[in-house]
Amino acid sequence: MRKVAMLAVCAALLSACQSTSEPQSATVEINAENAYQNSIQRHNSWQKKLQGIEFLEIYSPEKFALVQSSWTKADGIYKELVNNPDLALKSYSLFSSSTYLDRFNDEITVVETQMKALEHLKEEADEVLAPAMAQMQYLDSLDAKKYYRSEYTRIGRLYARLFNYIDRDDVSQARSKQDEYLERAHSLEVKTVKKIYIAPLETQLDQHRRNDVRYYAPRSYNRVEIRIESGKATIDATPRDFTAIEVAVKEIEFELAHAAHIALEVNTMRDLSKDQHEDYILEIENKLLRISKALNDQDLRDQPIRTQATWITSNVKSARLQYVAKTSLKTNEVSQRATALEALVNQQQAEIEALKLQLADKVTPSLDVPVELDTQPITASADVDLQDNESSDDSEFDIQ
Repeated sequence: MRKVAMLAVCAALLSACQSTSEPQSATVEINAENAYQNSIQRHNSWQKKLQGIEFLEIYSPEKFALVQSSWTKADGIYKELVNNPDLALKSYSLFSSSTYLDRFNDEITVVETQMKALEHLKEEADEVLAPAMAQMQYLDSLDAKKYYRSEYTRIGRLYARLFNYIDRDDVSQARSKQDEYLERAHSLEVKTVKKIYIAPLETQLDQHRRNDVRYYAPRSYNRVEIRIESGKATIDATPRDFTAIEVAVKEIEFELAHAAHIALEVNTMRDLSKDQHEDYILEIENKLLRISKALNDQDLRDQPIRTQATWITSNVKSARLQYVAKTSLKTNEVSQRATALEALVNQQQAEIEALKLQLADKVTPSLDVPVELDTQPITASADVDLQDNESSDDSEFDIQ
């Protein structure tokens, strides 16, 4: 297609210059061919460069729009030339003496100029507005727009104005407004984190209130409220410490579940008749009995329920201490045996290396004084001694 186009351009030039001399025709033909080849190369080069440049729009919407419009025009002219190469040296419009090739090159020049300006702006803005850009990226990672669309939009406008100041070469104003942006963006960040982590828990608390948990278990309900306020304070202080935030969330979830259980038990007791009170208490006592039996086969029902609970707690602590002590003792024993075994292995390795040196001394003659090699075969006494040592050492450090 390109060869056909070049031939057509050349033919058009020749037909337009029939009255000129043959050398002039050859020169025009060469120039036309070079111009057409150059336009193809420029088009292909910029077609690749302009892919994925949407991120540059923030630096200067005006310059970015000019790049886009000029490229659209240049690309349109290029396609016309490919479809009809005869247009190459024809006038682009009735009101201009520029040819199609001239107009194409003019539009590409605009693209090139504006792209250089955008790249320069990007380099400067990336340095000056680095804190604002990092904050905006973090807000997007939190999906702040999903939770607070209006506020995110307002902050987005302020963010865009920072780049406008850089575009107008007003760096001092950009720095000043950046401080304002960072303050407002931080506030939105805190609100978003609370919305993600605390708001669902507040919804559960509100559901508890509708279920009369606040009425049946006011103290437990109040503990949930305290935990929620504590969680909010944690986010206010360190909105990016998600380890601490998750700990606070778990504490709130625990208190929510506890309040619901307590309210349920209180409500159950309120619905009991006087004849059912004993059965309810006996059920609680039986639960304590199963625990005490499992611990040390004790029946504490001759004691008040509070005393039973106290004794069971004491027994649990004692059992846990004994378990920790036994586990620690076993760990120490294993560690000591491992240390002894390692020492044995090192000792045996050293003995093996010593025997190797002795054998090497017996076999290798001296370089200074000739000696007769021992014709007697090397006995296995050394090996036997090594085996005896290993057997005795193994029996001494035998690990059960």
